[in-house]
Amino acid sequence: MMTKKKFAVENLVKEALLKGLEEKGLQWFKPWKAGAFHAPINNASGRRYNGINVWILNAAMHDRGYTMNEWTTFNNITSRGGKLKKGAKSEVVFRKDKFVLDTEKRKAYKDEETALKAGANPDALETRWSLKYYRVFNITDAEGIAPKRDYTTEIAEVEPIQAAEDIIAGYLNKPSIAEINQGQAFYRPATDEVVMPKKEQFFKVDNFYKVLFHELVHSTGHETRLKRKGVTDIDGFGTEQYAMEELIAESGAMMLVGMAGICSDCDDTNSQAYVNGWIKAIKEAPARAIDYAMSQSTKAVDHILNL
Repeated sequence: MMTKKKFAVENLVKEALLKGLEEKGLQWFKPWKAGAFHAPINNASGRRYNGINVWILNAAMHDRGYTMNEWTTFNNITSRGGKLKKGAKSEVVFRKDKFVLDTEKRKAYKDEETALKAGANPDALETRWSLKYYRVFNITDAEGIAPKRDYTTEIAEVEPIQAAEDIIAGYLNKPSIAEINQGQAFYRPATDEVVMPKKEQFFKVDNFYKVLFHELVHSTGHETRLKRKGVTDIDGFGTEQYAMEELIAESGAMMLVGMAGICSDCDDTNSQAYVNGWIKAIKEAPARAIDYAMSQSTKAVDHILNL
């Protein structure tokens, strides 16, 4: 029963991703506004959302014109004396909860200590994760709820290219980056190296950074960093694993593009076939693989930004 519920929630994650890709293409991955300052947070706890929740909430920001990227539940709003405005719409967000499973008795406990107190065999305990979902509202639609952030503070405008350079410079333990007068961009795990064409070879320098961000996201999967299977154990072009790693890299790159405030248009060239390829792979992939891909994408961006 727990397994069926888990996969039902994972299918919701899959449907949310497919809907975003089919309706918005690569633009679905761009943050609502430049700067990590505007990453979606929980208004009650102040914690940043992660995984596919980042994309879902940023898309809602853009579509509905919200001015604050802070969210919370109906119960939290009412418990603090707030009130939802008429016509307020909720968004579904997803959460992973850790629990301990007694594999002998097939019984779940909140943690190992509780399981042992209940007499479980220590050798039969395994840590598992349960995927759940709940609904949140933007605090713009809630009366009587104060924002966590100070939105009166002006965010200084920065030169787009310098902002991109700042992101690259802030990537600790990053791979070596070589610019060579040639026509390919790639990340080589064996030598932990990103190889790029020279900036002058791009019609627009912003596109250079977009492509570089894509390769840098790939590099976060190196065994000395996040040790992601799609990088450490590549199983070939055109496979589901390959498609998922490309999804991780491209969604992460688009997020970094938005954070840097640069305007990349290279995703508009032949992008529909690219996205359609993902959609086909995602439709055929297990739902749990989609949750993995989006979680890994945000982990990669956080690693580059040292968050």
